Amino acid sequence: MLLRYLFPLCLAFSSLAVFAAKAEEAPTVYNHATVLMYHHISTNTPPSTSTSPSDFIKHLDLLKKDGFQVWPLERVIQHLKRRRPMPDKVAVITFDDGYISVYEEALPILKDRELPFAIFVNADLVNANHPLYMNWAQLKEAQQAGGIIANHTLSHAYLIRKLENENDTDWLERVRHEIEGNQQELIKNLGNVPKIFAYPYGEYTPEIQKLVQQMGYVAFGQQSGAANPYTGLFALPRYAANGTSANPSSLRTKLHALPFPLVNEQPASTVLDGKNRRPTLTLTLSPGDYLIKQFRCYGPDAQLLKLSSKTLADGNLEITINSDKDIHIGRPRYNCTAPHAKENRYFWFTRQWLMPYADGSWYDF
Repeated sequence: MLLRYLFPLCLAFSSLAVFAAKAEEAPTVYNHATVLMYHHISTNTPPSTSTSPSDFIKHLDLLKKDGFQVWPLERVIQHLKRRRPMPDKVAVITFDDGYISVYEEALPILKDRELPFAIFVNADLVNANHPLYMNWAQLKEAQQAGGIIANHTLSHAYLIRKLENENDTDWLERVRHEIEGNQQELIKNLGNVPKIFAYPYGEYTPEIQKLVQQMGYVAFGQQSGAANPYTGLFALPRYAANGTSANPSSLRTKLHALPFPLVNEQPASTVLDGKNRRPTLTLTLSPGDYLIKQFRCYGPDAQLLKLSSKTLADGNLEITINSDKDIHIGRPRYNCTAPHAKENRYFWFTRQWLMPYADGSWYDF
């Protein structure tokens, strides 16, 4: 069945009403949390990875206005591991890389509001005493203020890329060293820290996921979506809240978005070979409250993707998603959404592809 009904996501964003629940309503129980990802909190850093201090305050005000509980990351992970239900509106605040602007701009605000947060750091960058990054004393202060300091590899390496003449065994051993070495540095300088990991650049492969699992970590990517049991514990999604994604209006839509009941996604690997510039994504969904007739997927530049679907013998729905245009080099995305059948909100799924050049060489960004 070809789904042709056009329902532009940009119009959907503008049509959303205020979501704050009435105090007398019983809380709705779900199985997900919205994890927000920040980098710089500054107006003097690269726009694509920055959130202005004023927008950061607006985000926190929005969480309060719409009735969100801000939980520590570890608490959300324990609920996901045990498949325990969570209140409908749970959010987590995370920062990647440990930039100094987080210490100077975000930390005083978070301390004043007594909000928990997490910072994923690279020990090599901290040890280099670079002025762009927090030092160990500042990270310790953040930890004492309720922050979780967690693993982001030693050097912020491109983990999916093999070195010249490096075989699979040596490659994965190098990845292991990036993670283990960083954890040892965190423990040495900060004491006990949890086994929580964020992939640099959001890049991973099934082999790296398996390694992370064997090492006892829960891991987060950079693909959009609510953290939930459907996606597993080794590439949990987060919503970017920086750059063009810092707009409070569009962020509100993401805060309230729900995860699709995802049974399977193929291909398992997000890495492409560079010659397949029009990758096919197949999603298997169990029945749910999403309006399948308004299920839409968008590629880069808001390109509407081609969809076909069929109902399987077990009652699940298999949706095949294709692009009729070449997607760009880098980390292009397929974003899929569908309205909730009863509530004024959306289901959301993102696949982030990793696309090298046609000759297999990698981009440098």
